[in-house]
Amino acid sequence: MQYILEGLGFGLILTLSMGPIFVALVQTSLEKGLKPGMTVGIGIWSSDMLIIGTMLGLVSLVKELVANETFNLYMAIAGGIVMILFGIYMLKHKASVNFDGKTYSAKNYFGFWTKGFLVNTLNPFTYIFWLGVIATQVFARGISITNTIIFLGTIMFVIIASDLLKIAAASYIRNSLKLKHIDFATNIAGVFLIIFGIGLIVYRFI
Repeated sequence: MQYILEGLGFGLILTLSMGPIFVALVQTSLEKGLKPGMTVGIGIWSSDMLIIGTMLGLVSLVKELVANETFNLYMAIAGGIVMILFGIYMLKHKASVNFDGKTYSAKNYFGFWTKGFLVNTLNPFTYIFWLGVIATQVFARGISITNTIIFLGTIMFVIIASDLLKIAAASYIRNSLKLKHIDFATNIAGVFLIIFGIGLIVYRFI
């Protein structure tokens, strides 16, 4: 029970953040609907699980990478550029919403998945969070494999559950909005992503 409660706490900390991941989830759900929003979510969760697995298996290597200033610089630049490009695309892109339920191709869904995967994978704060949790709460305490699975699984459960709530809420209210409102929300999301992207890059040079 101890590790479940601790996992709930860490999960809530991450889900309350209003970063680029939140923007990507809500913007896609508002404009495209429930299934595309969930696909972006799956891309984000896939990235998280890949990062967790890598850190558990190669924690010493990951520690060195995260502590390496050059690696952090390149990650910040790459992540910042991706977010800025997504943001510019959103600003230029006019929302196209089919409230009757548009069907998307496998290629479209792969694009939604890639969007979520890249936004999460190229966000340096994702690595900082998971490294901090795994290094201090798993390896430093020497907890068993079973308790590690329970602890990290609880964090992922909270993240997925909260993301699904965000997606469902955005998808639900989209039916009450007009196209101009969704277009405005998309532009705001684009501005936020550009700000996050510039902030990531500038922060590494301060």
